[in-house]
Amino acid sequence: MALWGNKDSLSNLTGSITINLSTKVVTGSGTTFVTAGISTGDVISIGVGNTFGEAVISGVTSATQISIAST
Repeated sequence: MALWGNKDSLSNLTGSITINLSTKVVTGSGTTFVTAGISTGDVISIGVGNTFGEAVISGVTSATQISIAST
């Protein structure tokens, strides 16, 4: 199973994320989204075993923040 949804090659990334569903902002801690090759339209799996579903990335805001369009 891919940690980062459809980006199997990114499964070696470390750190954790928090998600604010009100603002649709994902914040990373101990990881960086910019150098990971994550881009708009990618899908990330949320939760161990995808327990919380998936989120479509609508933009990379900074090295540690991405915005999501839907979950």
